[in-house]
Amino acid sequence: MGLEVAVIGVGRWGRNHARVLSELKGRMVDRLIIVDRDSKRAEEVAGRYGADAVYREVDDLVSREKNLDAAVVAVPTMFHYSVASKLIPYTNVFVEKPLAATLEEGASLVEEARKENRIVAVGHIERFNPIVKVCKRIVEDSEILGMTARRLGPGPAGGYTLNLGVGHDLLVHDIDIVNLFMGSLPNAVYARKYMIQGFPYEVEIAALYEYDGTTAFLEASWRTAPKYKHRSFEVRLVDKVVAADYILRRIIVDEGIERIGIGGGKNAVMHVERFGIEVSYLQEEPLRLEMTDFLESVKESKKPAVDVLDGYIALKSVIYAIMSGEKGTRLSISWEELDRYA
Repeated sequence: MGLEVAVIGVGRWGRNHARVLSELKGRMVDRLIIVDRDSKRAEEVAGRYGADAVYREVDDLVSREKNLDAAVVAVPTMFHYSVASKLIPYTNVFVEKPLAATLEEGASLVEEARKENRIVAVGHIERFNPIVKVCKRIVEDSEILGMTARRLGPGPAGGYTLNLGVGHDLLVHDIDIVNLFMGSLPNAVYARKYMIQGFPYEVEIAALYEYDGTTAFLEASWRTAPKYKHRSFEVRLVDKVVAADYILRRIIVDEGIERIGIGGGKNAVMHVERFGIEVSYLQEEPLRLEMTDFLESVKESKKPAVDVLDGYIALKSVIYAIMSGEKGTRLSISWEELDRYA
């Protein structure tokens, strides 16, 4: 039996959710409902993807759809909390990243999810990226000595501010992946952030996170040419460096140098790229895998791959980096509250 699912917000990314859920109709989804304050946009997306109902407001959805099994929140970051907090008492919720705009909002959503016994997933889509899955397999059972990540461009069109700064929008992806690889949480961060005139949030942030015995250096920036885009990370092990490029879909396993003979028995040192891995996206797209995981979690009442607590951890990590950038000092990060949320 399929589920009744609503998508709240069908702008640039929300319409992708509508598309994927429409593709799951007949298998995991019975009814698809579209909610957007822009009635023209809502009707256009609903028509394109065969939605069964359309509403302009979340309040209308809650009052009229009594059998809703799940809702996807794809509104701008500034409105994540106001929308999700209305839905959690009523149904299971998927919130696009980041979980919320502020730490207080994020904590409140964690508490509401626990209180209402709801499944609340957060849209950290890179967890479902085949690049990440292959790298995780390569470094499995190895000691990680350090990580770096770089996520550059493009910036928000027309100075758009509803998704806040580059920390909430881009850095949040990479700190979630680093936490996944490290298998632990950062205990401190030192960051620098950069502002530009006329924009209220940071447009670039460089953050050094400290873990027990290792570090991770992450850069996120909108200070790029309009069409420039870069997404990559590296994992440093004792005997190799594993470098992944999300856009080129390529992983390079660098095992260092070896000595080679050059005439007359002289030795030279040659850098060796042992092997590169091309990662195909011919398998199911990450968003479809992410939605399938969420819907299966709803049907089976199980923890999603990225639950509300994972989203809270990524959000707190980003907010502490932003605060460090504001204060110009290293900040310790305590995670004592997690015992309360467990």
